[in-house]
Amino acid sequence: MPTREIASFKSAANVRQDVQSGPLEDAAHVPLHIASVPAEAGEELFADIGNVESKEERGEAASEKNQLMDALLNQPTIPADYGATMIALFRDEGQDVVTRDFAVQHIGLYAQAQNRRGRYDPDSRDAQDCRAALFDAADETSTIVAAAAFRALSSIAGFDYRIDAGRLDSMIAASVSDASFAPAVRVMAAQLCGERRIISAKDGLVRIVGNPAESTALRRAASWAVAAMSL
Repeated sequence: MPTREIASFKSAANVRQDVQSGPLEDAAHVPLHIASVPAEAGEELFADIGNVESKEERGEAASEKNQLMDALLNQPTIPADYGATMIALFRDEGQDVVTRDFAVQHIGLYAQAQNRRGRYDPDSRDAQDCRAALFDAADETSTIVAAAAFRALSSIAGFDYRIDAGRLDSMIAASVSDASFAPAVRVMAAQLCGERRIISAKDGLVRIVGNPAESTALRRAASWAVAAMSL
């Protein structure tokens, strides 16, 4: 990753001390595991982890990155380039898919955190860049990245008038029945169809529920969504 993208994470060595020194703003949203972020954490966590020898090591490295993303997001003052750094991580195809998925999740969490603090402006360049990245991520339907993007966009749509709810609903509805999409994307889409009451997806969801060839996870999500639409 370029040095600029790493720069905002160099304060990570102070994260643990900051978290333990007292309550943070929006304390209710601080994950319990933040206190476990190593004090020595730093830019090495954001090096390309594709060169490690085992899948287990890659998973551990991605998990550490996720903890660091959480910790920095929940500081009293979010780093000014936090959103840009998450976008850069997502767009860096040299990163493994789990790290890119975490980055997409945190683009959404960043927007929500800014909104809670009264600092989210849908017309700002920052918001525009976040939306563009999330819609690009939503097109990556062969991986779990699109699932994270759909969840983030659905959450942000509640306070960002620049997100076309109809366009988003159409994308989600189309994702449920497309067997070429990653299973996690289809399951997330089914869940969001229920949450957002996307009636246009109901017939497809009903067919999924009755199709034993579909995965148990998808059939359960589809069943819940159909029930939710009837409430």
